[in-house]
Amino acid sequence: PRVASRPSASEPRASFAFAPRSRGLGIHRPRRVASRANIEEHATGQRVAMAFAVRRSRARLARAMTPGDASTSMARITGAVVRAVATGASATARDATTTLGSGIDFFALAEAGERPSAAYGRLVSEGFIRHDDAQIKALEALDAVHASVKPESSRAAQRVKTGGWFGGLFDVADGTASGAPVARDGGAYIHGGPGSGKTFVMDLFYATLAGERGVEKRREHFHSFMLETHTALHKLKDTARNSDTVGVYATALAQRTRVLCLDEFQIVDVADAMIIRRLLEALWAAGVKVVTTSNRHPDELYKNGLNRSQFLPCIAQIKERCIVHEMASDRDYRLTGSVREGDESVTWMSRGSRGEREAWLSHRLQELAHERSFKPLQIAVGGRLVHVRRAGGGIAHFDFHELCDSALGAADYTALASIFSAIGVGHVPRLSSDRLDLVRRFITFIDVMYEHKVKLLVSAETEPAELFQSSSGDDSARKNAARDEEFAWDRTVSRLMEMQTKEFQEAAWRPKAGAWLLEQARVKVDEVLPVGVLRSLWQRYDTSRDNILDEAELECLIGDLNQMRLGHRHVSDDQLDAFMSSVCQNSLDRKNARSNRYVTYEEFEKFGNEAFVACMRHR
Repeated sequence: PRVASRPSASEPRASFAFAPRSRGLGIHRPRRVASRANIEEHATGQRVAMAFAVRRSRARLARAMTPGDASTSMARITGAVVRAVATGASATARDATTTLGSGIDFFALAEAGERPSAAYGRLVSEGFIRHDDAQIKALEALDAVHASVKPESSRAAQRVKTGGWFGGLFDVADGTASGAPVARDGGAYIHGGPGSGKTFVMDLFYATLAGERGVEKRREHFHSFMLETHTALHKLKDTARNSDTVGVYATALAQRTRVLCLDEFQIVDVADAMIIRRLLEALWAAGVKVVTTSNRHPDELYKNGLNRSQFLPCIAQIKERCIVHEMASDRDYRLTGSVREGDESVTWMSRGSRGEREAWLSHRLQELAHERSFKPLQIAVGGRLVHVRRAGGGIAHFDFHELCDSALGAADYTALASIFSAIGVGHVPRLSSDRLDLVRRFITFIDVMYEHKVKLLVSAETEPAELFQSSSGDDSARKNAARDEEFAWDRTVSRLMEMQTKEFQEAAWRPKAGAWLLEQARVKVDEVLPVGVLRSLWQRYDTSRDNILDEAELECLIGDLNQMRLGHRHVSDDQLDAFMSSVCQNSLDRKNARSNRYVTYEEFEKFGNEAFVACMRHR
């Protein structure tokens, strides 16, 4: 829940209250309260919520978004893309917690329309945050972007004047756009060392922007944004009448979005480099402001990358169109969290023999899973299956080489982070430039786990700061590649240290929207899901970890299914009854299943496919 009211400067500093945790990691969602005065009010809200859960109320979902009518004036394919982008944005806004990447609920603390630096100064005076000169300077740069964001009415008038979205976009694509770009009209590019507060200032800037979250203004981690982009482009590839699929996608994105905020901007492969170049061109042409954070100066982007010369014009445009600001700070705020004490609070184990470390990891994971037996399952990601050998109770156990010495990437890691609230990684070796592919995958894995607030337990040969070292005697090409990884490794070490703090361990898990997960699994009327995939979906939706899906959890599952298929989350009585009836007709305990309105793990595993088909036939 959001903060009910902001305390005055004389009231106690904001505090955090957390739900009781069961042995070890705090994987429950935190409850934030503004001050002691709000605690009783907050507790009352919790009791009301519990009452709703007991009654299995469906009234909330009945008031959820209903599908809108598509515009008949747009081209068919572009209209479909617009609806897909808008739906995805709305799902992101609904399913995201009020806290952003920085972990602070700025939506409760800042006011829409307030200048970022003014909001910062007020929060400093109220005792919420500590003054930092580097952050002040970055926010002053973002003030300029904030002031330049046009109201939606102005942008609509501009679209009419310039002949609509298509005219502006495709004129630029053809090189016939009228008028030279205005300097600094593209947004801001904030760069600096790890832990300097880049995400913090961007989140404060984002919270002060007017507009609907996830639609008029969007804030995404760069990994997640590129996953969405690749998915949209893949769908357009075979259906778009225009070969410029990136331009079509950008048009759909720009139709409602005024400001796009991307955290941890980085380019690691040639495909992303070419997509981002064209996408930024099109978004800027449509008047969208792009605000990014990065560990690298624009000149260092995609350094030593394949065909980098083709990406250099994009770098030049970033420097011309955006305010490029360096956060020059010697402080790493990720290292300032509270240290957890006691063996039960350890999350990174490098002491003892290899056997002792692995025994510790297995024991801790079994505790977190409430001693459930781990079973193999499969996660469907875009037509591929990711195999998980050991999983249960929302926990997964991997060996390092299963994650990093196989053909896995950001999409696969995002799927893992959207199913498991805690992941254990064993047998982590010392890394070197002899196997930079392992280093790159491990960096990507940590980035994704960090963004989604997945609790990580690791058994490794040494501490994070000593885990990666460049090998001596490398040739020049390898040295250049190793320097790139060393640059990224500093961020990884900083994140690994923060992930061991009390604040991170007690932060709310932030999985990707369930509709995205179901889309990846390709839940369709005419497609049968393997048992292993059904098991992975169970891990996501059995949020109470009691080995049943009650009516509220089933409504969440069906709501995500409707979001994926129909663009809304309304769950009808007919759908829920159809799902339950399908299970009951096959279950030996029909009377009990019908009266108690729940589905057991065994029933879901056996009859889940039939139940999906039954509820999808009812709208």
